[in-house]
Amino acid sequence: MNNYVLGLELLIIGMGTVFLSLYLLSVFLHFSGKLFGPESGSKKKSKNKVEKKREISKAENKSAAEAETAAAEEGFSPQKIAAVTAAIYESLNDQKNYRIISIQKSNQNWKR
Repeated sequence: MNNYVLGLELLIIGMGTVFLSLYLLSVFLHFSGKLFGPESGSKKKSKNKVEKKREISKAENKSAAEAETAAAEEGFSPQKIAAVTAAIYESLNDQKNYRIISIQKSNQNWKR
């Protein structure tokens, strides 16, 4: 019976040591992230850049919609408009800050 008590004491001391050290490590990482992490000024700058990009894209969408309406009134076909839009999109390839992903139907035959 004495061995069981000794084992239980060692279990509690060992687990307590591990959990205490993990807690202290998380506290250290939290405060070091606050001290040495990115500055709040750079976060504000990046938010301003994102907002400016959104405003620019909204303006471009409005101008594109107006151009489509004007082109439709002038007699251009939607296929020609799409071809020109795709050509412009590809010519501005190096200025894109985003990536278009392909959405494909998933394979449902993976279960066998």
